[in-house]
Amino acid sequence: MKKRLQNTSITFRMLQHCLFRPTKRSRNKVREIPAEEAVTTYDYSAHIRDVRMMRARTRTSKIDLQAQ
Repeated sequence: MKKRLQNTSITFRMLQHCLFRPTKRSRNKVREIPAEEAVTTYDYSAHIRDVRMMRARTRTSKIDLQAQ
């Protein structure tokens, strides 16, 4: 049993041994759904788009320098 637990994460071990278990009251607590404006999101594709634009910008500037 001990050897099997060594290959698991600390969080998994805590959950298995019920060291981190929310109370019944906190599990059943009614939570309000936030308004759409209050939710902040992360744009995952922004970095990819920025890299693409930087490459395009350097490509056009190199072509402009060669034309002169």
